[in-house]
Amino acid sequence: MTQKIQSYELIERVGIGGMGEVWKARHIISNEIVAIKSIFSEFSNDAAFRHRFLQQTTTLEKLNHKNIVRITEFIEEPAALHLVMELIEGQTLDKLIGEEIGPIPFEKALPLFIQILEGISYAHKQRIVHRDLKPGKIFVTTENIIKITGYGVVRNEGRVKSSQTGTKKKTLFYKSPQQARGERVDEQCDIYSAGIILYEMLTGKLPFEMSGTMSDFTLMNKIIIEKLKDPRELNSDIPEGLANIIVNATKKEKSERIKSADVFISLLKTEKEGLEKKFPAAIEKVKHLSKANEDIAQNATEAFDEEKQQQLENFGVKANSIKELLKGRLRQKEIKATRKREPSIGEPSKGQWKGGSPKKKKIVVILSSFLWMALAAATFLILYSNKTEDTQWFKENLNVDHYRNGDSIPEVQDPDKWAKLKTGAWCYYDNDPENGKKFGKLYNWYAVNDPRGIAPAGWHLPALDDFAELAETVNGNGDAMKVLGHRSVDNTNESPAIFAGARDSIGYFFDLNYVPYYWSSTEHGTTAAYCMVLLYHDRTGTLPHHGKRYGFSVWCIKDN
Repeated sequence: MTQKIQSYELIERVGIGGMGEVWKARHIISNEIVAIKSIFSEFSNDAAFRHRFLQQTTTLEKLNHKNIVRITEFIEEPAALHLVMELIEGQTLDKLIGEEIGPIPFEKALPLFIQILEGISYAHKQRIVHRDLKPGKIFVTTENIIKITGYGVVRNEGRVKSSQTGTKKKTLFYKSPQQARGERVDEQCDIYSAGIILYEMLTGKLPFEMSGTMSDFTLMNKIIIEKLKDPRELNSDIPEGLANIIVNATKKEKSERIKSADVFISLLKTEKEGLEKKFPAAIEKVKHLSKANEDIAQNATEAFDEEKQQQLENFGVKANSIKELLKGRLRQKEIKATRKREPSIGEPSKGQWKGGSPKKKKIVVILSSFLWMALAAATFLILYSNKTEDTQWFKENLNVDHYRNGDSIPEVQDPDKWAKLKTGAWCYYDNDPENGKKFGKLYNWYAVNDPRGIAPAGWHLPALDDFAELAETVNGNGDAMKVLGHRSVDNTNESPAIFAGARDSIGYFFDLNYVPYYWSSTEHGTTAAYCMVLLYHDRTGTLPHHGKRYGFSVWCIKDN
């Protein structure tokens, strides 16, 4: 029997996402073919979700742009919610990237990406932020027209379904540092996400390596702290000016980022025009060809006649294609840089190894390595022993349920209540008291900063400077991380650092027995505060700032 949704007859299911299924459908009167997104019942039956969903109908009526999937109708049923939208014939950008089996050539990527920005710019002018831009929500039609989908679906990050853990984790790569910290979402979040999309289009890879054992929160910390790898390290064909634009779009602080989608477009068009002037014949052959003619385009681009070959040679490199030209010019730069570079410490100077056997060289290298390791270990022991004389850390994670004056700190288990807190509270990991026996309690920053005091008498919370000193000591130092490591693994001296995990601002628990998180007493703006995160497997101590509703451990320092 044919399924129906009011006036629409469902033809076939064409997709499934975190919040619903997408169906190809036909209007039974007009015969118009459309796509219908049916929201999962667990969301549509939620009164708060339904209210926000229906509120968005007025907003989404404003969106009428060639690069945004047009929503034509909302259908509300007693136990269901549906979005009716135009049906797109084509494929998503993530599939296009996958089919390339590597980077998309910039002469093909830029016209597509500029269309993405034009859609984003239009939405921003309507004061609408996407919040969840990623290649899977960007369609490329058979005519190479970009269509962005996903506007207006109520966000409920902690409850979104995922049939594949890896797929869900991959979507986090496009989140901005502001979203990772739980801060207010604005247009700059879309600019950052767009920059990551362009990064992936031009390199064929995401900026951070994804490990199957990596937790979501560890990835979020990388987004907040870790510098993105230069895209030219992954694809030497990317022109320098284009790489700089990507870097400026993905700055950690939004105040340093490209200011708007319009500015982003202007920068890319200027860069694109410059490249077309340099390589007019090759790019013109690619620019107007559809996907069906890509093989022909590739052959045409590489089939330069003698005159065009001479044109390229005038740039200083003999080449048969744009890719070869750019690679050649980069090789020239590398050769020049190598010639100018002076030998570094421990590097053989010219003629140093003359007459030496490979065996002798190997022995010297091994001895040098042992020497450096010994010096590093000695330096750490001196630094760390001096610091521990001055700083005495509490031997356990804090596990109190009252302030210093005797007032109680409430325990909050319910995730919805946790997400709305603006006063001090604590919880056990997974709300399990057994976890409290080993790992102590997790506190939000409101409890940490309460003037009644949370630390025991004679102790205080470390400030950002205290953690910065500790991070400087341990970063990259395996011996230091063993001293500060997991008690059940490397602790031989009753280390205070315990891998207690954390709780995020919407009540989700993560990273037990994997990463310890500790609040500092130092605030960052009105909604966030600094913390210390020990990424043991990376041998790194980091100092990000997170929303004050996060639940972290507390690690105290003895008063001087």
